[in-house]
Amino acid sequence: MTLGIATHVAVLEPERFEKQFAVWTKRTDAGAMSPRRGKDWDEFSLLNASRTILTQDEARIAKEIAKAVRSDATAMKYLEAGDPEVTLEWTIGERHCKGRIDWLTIGRPIIVGLKTTRDCRPYQFGSQAAKLDYAIQWAWYADGFEANTGKTPRMVEIVVESAPPYAVATYLIEDDLLVQGRENYIALLRQLADCEAADTWPGPVIGEQILSLPSWYYPGGDDDLSDLGLEMGS
Repeated sequence: MTLGIATHVAVLEPERFEKQFAVWTKRTDAGAMSPRRGKDWDEFSLLNASRTILTQDEARIAKEIAKAVRSDATAMKYLEAGDPEVTLEWTIGERHCKGRIDWLTIGRPIIVGLKTTRDCRPYQFGSQAAKLDYAIQWAWYADGFEANTGKTPRMVEIVVESAPPYAVATYLIEDDLLVQGRENYIALLRQLADCEAADTWPGPVIGEQILSLPSWYYPGGDDDLSDLGLEMGS
């Protein structure tokens, strides 16, 4: 999570990176990184109480990812001018709703998200998006923006791999995904209302269920396991 936040700041607000993060650089006499404990660590933590502390590796990775994204012409078409971390507030019925979008492109109603992933190729990232139901987030932000402005935004997701060479992909989020995401979040809001009304809060699995395994487990099933490793995202 810390690396994810650092990556977002490095990409979207690079001028704020040094103010928000401090980097632990202390090393032992043998040249290894000093453990984050003891007198030196306590003093460093106190000195940087207002900042989040990163390891050298975390700071390096965040800045390398930022360099990859900001060197990508397609991604920068959306990030060249805009506002980061824009907060939206609106109501659905009597329920207060809130969201914070990664980036709002100036001059055009385009909401841009930034996510890291192990594999940015369409099928692999699409599988991650389905598993984590990113469509809910996309629809939520789109509807929140429209509720605030009366304008329908374009939705874009910039995806960057979390390991070198930090490949970057830019995806346009089409209406069919927004429709499905909207149906999903409306269903969740209804479920929330039912739980509130009954003051009953069940877990995700109710009663006895028959366990099903994914198709790749069985002979002749899908043997593409690349979508099982999920990475951080906002």
